[in-house]
Amino acid sequence: MESLLRTSTVVLAIRAAILIQMATLAVCYFLWVNEGCDPFVPFISDTDTNPVSGLYFTIGFTLSGILLVIIGIQSYFLRGYWAGPSGEEAGIGAINAISAISAVIAGVSLAWIADTPWDEQLDLHLIQARLVFGGSTVWAISSTVITSRMSESDAAFSNLLERRKARTLFTLICMAGMAVSVISYSGLDLAVPASYLDSVRVCTDLNVTPLAMAATFEWLVALGLIAIIETCIEEARLLSIEP
Repeated sequence: MESLLRTSTVVLAIRAAILIQMATLAVCYFLWVNEGCDPFVPFISDTDTNPVSGLYFTIGFTLSGILLVIIGIQSYFLRGYWAGPSGEEAGIGAINAISAISAVIAGVSLAWIADTPWDEQLDLHLIQARLVFGGSTVWAISSTVITSRMSESDAAFSNLLERRKARTLFTLICMAGMAVSVISYSGLDLAVPASYLDSVRVCTDLNVTPLAMAATFEWLVALGLIAIIETCIEEARLLSIEP
């Protein structure tokens, strides 16, 4: 376990997760547009419905999900060692557990959704998507709360706290925008109208303004979450258990 928690190992996992997620988003979008699909702007999962970009979607987000699980576990133990056996030093014991569980749920769901195209298994895909975004949201908020508690005990965490607060707020605003846009089109049940499903082949044309807005917000949410993951590099260095 100690080797898994070395700063170099944790930072490597974080950087790999960021690189793979960014590369997956870029490659899937490029191939989507290259196939003649609507460039502005598909839902991220829409690129999984195209045979060309779908392969990279599956590989990239499967690896990303696995890495997120690893990072969640690493963060849990590093924070625990910093706070002590009971977590009472900064009052982060329970919050740390919630953060780790939510990260694992988000990571497992991301790897799972990578092989569940929504045009083939819509109901399951929607459940997975809610787990990905829900787990990620809980992880982002709980990580920010933990950093706040840590900064009260150690001022070295203050800069990290400010960065996390700003990036988490940005992500939450974008997530709210995505939810409002989807609900304005589909209603509170979030059901996808049959008329939209019938229009989907290997390329999705989002000619409905609320859906195009929701898709745009979804990309911004993804980028916001990646930005929050990046803050884990500084956290790993501050929590280092290496001599």
